[in-house]
Amino acid sequence: TKAECPKCGNHEAFYWLVQTRGADESSTQFLRCTRCGATWRENS
Repeated sequence: TKAECPKCGNHEAFYWLVQTRGADESSTQFLRCTRCGATWRENS
């Protein structure tokens, strides 16, 4: 997906969704950079 890596500035990342909070709340999107492998998350 298109997302900017906060570590290396690459614009490609893999993502997956995880239900980290209650079932009635939105999922958290985790992203991993395709270049440096850095992982970060965004609440969606």
